[in-house]
Amino acid sequence: MRALLKNKLVLDFLTTLMFFTRIHINWSYFSNTPPNLTGAAWSFPLIGLLIGVLSGITGDFLIYLGLPIFLSCTISIASSVLLTGAFHEDGLADTADGLGAGGSPEKINKIIHDSRLGTYGVVSLVLGLLTRIGLIVALVEQGFSLISILSVGFASGKLSILFSRIFFIHSKFAKTGSIIEVVSNRNLFSATIIWLVPSLIIFPFYGILLGTILMILVTYIMGVKSKKSLGGLTGDILGAIAFLTELVFFLGNIIVMVIIS
Repeated sequence: MRALLKNKLVLDFLTTLMFFTRIHINWSYFSNTPPNLTGAAWSFPLIGLLIGVLSGITGDFLIYLGLPIFLSCTISIASSVLLTGAFHEDGLADTADGLGAGGSPEKINKIIHDSRLGTYGVVSLVLGLLTRIGLIVALVEQGFSLISILSVGFASGKLSILFSRIFFIHSKFAKTGSIIEVVSNRNLFSATIIWLVPSLIIFPFYGILLGTILMILVTYIMGVKSKKSLGGLTGDILGAIAFLTELVFFLGNIIVMVIIS
């Protein structure tokens, strides 16, 4: 049993679980070497799936009990925020504050790492959460369960982080441990398959196609903006990319469903 727990796949999973959630792992019990986040990158979408399942269970149960869809979806999102410690939401708000204020790279970096939340951060966070809930409600009304919606949605955001690092360098302001290096082709392929299989099972093909196109577009825009403003990506910007690509993936699927119907 101990040997199984020390298996690389298990260690990779635990590494990503520690990074993206508030779940405490006694790492020294499993390994004597530090966690390798870049090496564990294949499991990013897997953790997204897990977070989605755990968050969606609550909302689906509340819907089953007869509670309003909007309220159930809001509680599901709240549970995901508690589970992750508002990890990507924090990145979205900090990025909005920094890029919204503008200025020199040093000034933008200082604003991003300021613990106080500015106007751009508050507005982006409120609009982002409202948009997320609205999109999820729309998908639930189309007959999808919250477990299926959130699991694929969160996995989409995690996958976008990996592709961001392929096309854009990290900034000199990026903190060690907050950003991954470029992942191997094998890890990228594995991560893509982990995301693609449940996506194809749950969502229509053309919805996935449009959602993916929108994800690529958002990733590119954010990457170009971060390169121009900070010289590259930071952990906060990657968090913002994960959050925004999740939204546009949902949006792409909804657009296709509306057109088809």
